Amino acid sequence: MRGERIEAWARAHEPAVDAVGAAALLIAAVVFGVVVHAEGPYFVFSVLLLGPLSVRRRWPAWCLIAIAVVALAQWLTIRGTAGAVPADVAVPLAVHAAAAYGPRWSSRAGLVAGLAGAVLSGVAWPQLRDTVVAHVVIGGFLGSTVVAAWAVGTMQRLRRSQVDAQRELAVLAERTRIAREMHDVVAHSLAVVIAQADGGRYAARSPAADGAAVAALETIGEFARQALDDTRRILGVLRENSGQPVEPAVGVGEIGELVERVRGSGVEVSLVMEVGTVEPGVGLAAYRIVQEGLTNVMKHAGVGARAEVRVRVVSGELEIVVADDGGGPGEGSGLGIIGMRERVAAYGGSVELRERSGGGSLLRARVPV
Repeated sequence: MRGERIEAWARAHEPAVDAVGAAALLIAAVVFGVVVHAEGPYFVFSVLLLGPLSVRRRWPAWCLIAIAVVALAQWLTIRGTAGAVPADVAVPLAVHAAAAYGPRWSSRAGLVAGLAGAVLSGVAWPQLRDTVVAHVVIGGFLGSTVVAAWAVGTMQRLRRSQVDAQRELAVLAERTRIAREMHDVVAHSLAVVIAQADGGRYAARSPAADGAAVAALETIGEFARQALDDTRRILGVLRENSGQPVEPAVGVGEIGELVERVRGSGVEVSLVMEVGTVEPGVGLAAYRIVQEGLTNVMKHAGVGARAEVRVRVVSGELEIVVADDGGGPGEGSGLGIIGMRERVAAYGGSVELRERSGGGSLLRARVPV
């Protein structure tokens, strides 16, 4: 846990970490120069090589360019001396930064420049015996260092891209889930409210139907309050530290209450429940499928239509059926059917919506349990 906290702190303070790292390398190079009694150019090039590392993640391309120019100047001016050898570690670090944090052109440019520098260093390494094998070995070693730094930086870039992509997918999935819940809650409640409002309007015109008008208004109020409560719980997840669940806590145990509320709106619904305890996610899917099915009945079946709901376990599958004898399934390619298929697909199930033999519509979903 402590290591994770340190890593998180370092990511949040990258400029400070880079500045401290560059300063530490510079101090080490200066101490080495003092110990070996290096001349003035050694200290100048040490500062010029290591200084740009303080911005290697903020401006990786500029860091690479600055270090490449200074390294070339060092090779041209003091290649016959001890040079600024400890500070040359800045070259692979700059190549790594360009590959990990810079634009793609800087990654390729860093690799090319680093390999070119390795060749030049192999040709004229300070105080190296004049043998071909020694030059090849030194050049090969420096080149492999550059390639390793570039490869590690490239892997970091790919890993960061994967993490960003996963984060975006998680956000999209959460948005889809919230949108699906909003559709299920609002569409169902509004369908009931509209049906009751129409019924109450007709009842209000008839002096003999005062009770029906009052009942319609009561149903509208009940469904509106339920929809408001569910909407608040769903949207609570969008507020920081809200502690609210993303989805209303409903399942197969609440299907009976759902059917009773729909009956109260004037739709005749029969219910058959032959299921015990199921996983909460499966129970939520079953509830939403029944809710969407009854919403479609109220929207498309027509006046006087009767519906039946069956929720039971058959051959290891939870079967949810919502059928009616009205005017058919209506439009089957909207958000409702898409949401049902998404819910069921998460558990390896299937959904079908078709015309019922003899008239009406049949919605059937199967979910393995």
